[in-house]
Amino acid sequence: MPIPLAELHWPELVALVGMGGLAGFCAGLLGIGGGLIVVPGLLLLLRYHGYPADVVPLMAAGTSLSLMVFTATASALSHLRQGTVCLAVLRKLLPWVMASELLGIFLAIIINGHILETLFGLLVMVLAVDLLRRSVRPASPASPAIDHPMALHMMVGSAIGLKSGLFGVGGGALAIPYFNWLGLPPREVVGTTALLTWPVAIVGAVTYGLSPLPMDHALTGVVGSVYWLGALVMIPSTILMAPLGAMVCRIFPQDRLRQVFGLFLLVAGVRILL
Repeated sequence: MPIPLAELHWPELVALVGMGGLAGFCAGLLGIGGGLIVVPGLLLLLRYHGYPADVVPLMAAGTSLSLMVFTATASALSHLRQGTVCLAVLRKLLPWVMASELLGIFLAIIINGHILETLFGLLVMVLAVDLLRRSVRPASPASPAIDHPMALHMMVGSAIGLKSGLFGVGGGALAIPYFNWLGLPPREVVGTTALLTWPVAIVGAVTYGLSPLPMDHALTGVVGSVYWLGALVMIPSTILMAPLGAMVCRIFPQDRLRQVFGLFLLVAGVRILL
């Protein structure tokens, strides 16, 4: 029988606070959303506390996107005010991202929970290998003067949205290398990714929040497929740790940071698959 958060002892609360803090730290450190930290963490935590296998992936995804609403808002508005957002690229991507995210959420609801968890573990390992590869051999940027075909934006936007809807992670893992390849300046890469994450998080949080779990049990602190009590515990540490991650980002080489995070994702991916 699952244990409601209100009855958890301090080790579980510490785990949630630590998870939120690590997600915020990595968001500030690498410019990605915290979903690649929160989703694996929740998969392991909820599974440990006895939640049914078909519920755990949905709750992890919905909670991750709901947490992102709070963490992405300030970042997105700040980059908008600073003018570090490439709206031209964003306008071409967003329609495909939004449509594919809704499709991804629909698929997440109907796909077997164990299969969904396995797919997420494989995704984490693929992203880890890509991070390690880019830390050794960065991709050559495309010419910013080229007017890239809409089909390319449609394909990348659809992949970002589908991944976000299925697994509850933000768009940064795919958007950042894509924006780098397009030749956007580094500050615009971060700013455009931050603004892209915002609507992805809002649409995901609302849709998962309105999607009841595929079971008849009433779970404490859960609305739809979102573990709101867990999200509320993580929000303060996430917000507090993001500036520290940004400060460390200015000190250490990006390639070394990618290597460390890539190794972390490899371990997390293996743990999810086991």
